[in-house]
Amino acid sequence: MVKRTVKYSLALLGLLMIVLIVTPFFLDLNNYKSQITEAVEDATGRTLQIGEIDASLFPWVGVRLENVRLANRTGFSERDFLKVESLDIQIALLPLLSKEIEIKEFKLDAPELFLERNAAGEGNWEDLVASESASDVAVSATAISTDATSQPAVEKAVEKAVEKNNSSSMLAALNAESLQMNHGRFVWLDGVTQKRIELSDLKIEINDVQIDRPIEMKASARVGADELSLAAQIGPLGDLSKLNIEKLPLQVNLQSESLGLKTFAGWLPELPAFLGNVEDAHLRLNLQLEQRPDGMRLSVGEASLLAAVTAEATWKIEMPDSKRAKLQELGLSLNGQQLLTAQGEVRLDGKNRYQLRIKGTPIKRTWLATLLPELNSMYAAHPAPWQELKLGALIAGDRERLELRDVQLKLDKEILQASGVASFDKAPDIRLRLTSRELHLDPWLPKPEVSKQAPASVESELAAVSVPATSQEPDLRFLKGFRISSQMQIEKLHLRGLELGRLRATLNGNRGVFRLDPLRFDLSGGQVTEKATLNVAAYPAKWSESIHMSGVQIGPVLKALADMDMLDGILQMDTDMKAVGLLPKTSLKSLNGRGSILLRDGSVKGFDIAGTLRNLTSPSQGGSEKKTDFAQLSASFNIKKGIVKNDDLFMASPLFRLTGHGLVNLPKSSLDFHVKPRLVGTLTGQGDTLTVRKGLTVPLRIRGPFSSPRITPEIDPASLIENLDVIRSGGGGNLMKGLGKMLMGGAAKPEPEPAAPESTATEPQQQQPQKATPDQQPQKATPDQQIQKALEGLIPGF
Repeated sequence: MVKRTVKYSLALLGLLMIVLIVTPFFLDLNNYKSQITEAVEDATGRTLQIGEIDASLFPWVGVRLENVRLANRTGFSERDFLKVESLDIQIALLPLLSKEIEIKEFKLDAPELFLERNAAGEGNWEDLVASESASDVAVSATAISTDATSQPAVEKAVEKAVEKNNSSSMLAALNAESLQMNHGRFVWLDGVTQKRIELSDLKIEINDVQIDRPIEMKASARVGADELSLAAQIGPLGDLSKLNIEKLPLQVNLQSESLGLKTFAGWLPELPAFLGNVEDAHLRLNLQLEQRPDGMRLSVGEASLLAAVTAEATWKIEMPDSKRAKLQELGLSLNGQQLLTAQGEVRLDGKNRYQLRIKGTPIKRTWLATLLPELNSMYAAHPAPWQELKLGALIAGDRERLELRDVQLKLDKEILQASGVASFDKAPDIRLRLTSRELHLDPWLPKPEVSKQAPASVESELAAVSVPATSQEPDLRFLKGFRISSQMQIEKLHLRGLELGRLRATLNGNRGVFRLDPLRFDLSGGQVTEKATLNVAAYPAKWSESIHMSGVQIGPVLKALADMDMLDGILQMDTDMKAVGLLPKTSLKSLNGRGSILLRDGSVKGFDIAGTLRNLTSPSQGGSEKKTDFAQLSASFNIKKGIVKNDDLFMASPLFRLTGHGLVNLPKSSLDFHVKPRLVGTLTGQGDTLTVRKGLTVPLRIRGPFSSPRITPEIDPASLIENLDVIRSGGGGNLMKGLGKMLMGGAAKPEPEPAAPESTATEPQQQQPQKATPDQQPQKATPDQQIQKALEGLIPGF
């Protein structure tokens, strides 16, 4: 009986094998191509083309498809969505009888996938996505729960569960000897950004797939002419029904010796100028990723940007779980110079919170100049430029908030500290605090080399840095939504030879109005307080400013800021001004305001007004120092549309008093002033405000551009009458006696003198003097010419 059973079984098995071998010769699957293509077109709306179909049933179940093409979605490019040169699948037959899948070979040759997004943002793959939506699942669950007596619904749910269980059972026994893809191609075309990415020569090779041991995979592709390779080890997979992707053992190594960024240029920002053009840059990458069975993930790697300079980043990151990332080490360097390292933690929750400690290394100016050559010219003429800087910081925050908990910028040996918060959830809200004990800014101020062809004037230097005439007013209305609150506190700030002590500044901004209230510091023995407002809600921007200075020694300030050594004294000043526009050409024309200036116990160098007046009355006394001391110099002014008007200029000196009035045209950089110095001849009452005292008065007019004003006397009958007492006294010598005779009319008429030839007054001094004849006497200078001659050389620019 047993022998007979075995005999019949072997015969049946042999018959089955014969049927499986012979059937493909009598069954042509190509006859079913039309049914397959029609079914696909009905389901997707796309045309499917199949070249040839070959099948085999023994010793494995095999199917080979050639020249398969799936059309693109309607409304997109007229090219195939998917093309496959050949697909060859071979599955072992006998394991199928035990519900085990053993793939002998899966080989995909020359597949090409074309993904496209149109200008409206729609993808050509979206119509192929067929997944059961959450609403469908909910409807099904509701139908089952609300109608327990509905037998068809229950049976359908049971069938799905059985199918799922069967699928898991079959996949649990998955084995494969070889899975391959060769000469693949992937194309991405973005109609929104008009960018294109193409991967070619795509290869994937997976051998000896077993669920109970690690699976090794190799993949490579070309991006343009550059190669990108990947090696991975996955698993073991274990029981597929209990597979947890987050704890699946995984090791990945992604490498590229040189990956051109030209292909990705459309998605990348522009590189800084010193790095060059992004289209000429390449990326060298070595990334290692590991996931352990306990869920721990580890990433170690390095990436180098090969551009005009080489920028390199190295990192080591641990992820205890999917919600946390610990940055063990992050390093950044340029051309081999370490710039900084960072450590910290990032929480990958809804807000992506982070905290990082950044440690910078000292960066020398000489090294930085190799990357930024313009630094050499910026500090070419600087006697003592800065040497190095260093950055350290502790920062924290999330996607909507940045906290500067401890930022330290080391400038040579001095430290500037910063702390604050910036929020970006709605309108930007920035709160910042800057502090320092002592800062020397002079080493950080550029000082380029001046051309040796000719000395640079103040006007030429201003023209070199002035804004071009075609420049437009900056539009700052984008700052309207910003909220700013900042404070600065520096105990000693050294700037251009000056020391600003106890510097305090507070800046607040909201709804486009920014207020500096106040800026206060000690300066040159006194104190300066400034308040300012900038309104950027309108275009052009509007601003106002008020300054109060008291007890400031003005001489050192002018020397440091303008290299001017002609005025000294203790300054008290109050100004209140406003204008529209930030460029000088705009703001000076709209400048309005008022102010007052008071200088005490000072001097004006280069002008000896008292000596000039004394020489007019006693020419033999000359040789005095060109300096005018004064006890008081005061003036108030009003500004209207850039024109400064003064009506009460007053100077009180030991030997003279000076009054004056005039205009200063700021847009045209010119002035026109009338001044009247009066010789007092006594030290009595030098500090009072009495501006009229008995003595010689010589009216002067100062006018012209700021760069070269000209001083001329204003001699007229009114001025002579004003000096009548001096002229009568005869204390002015021959010159004043002559003026007196002329002024008194018949009291002392001068004898008529023969007129000299017209050319005599203009003859050069080098000619030999000729003896005057009774008919030819030298012409005497007029009174105003004699006064002007007496003033020449005593007042520069006269």
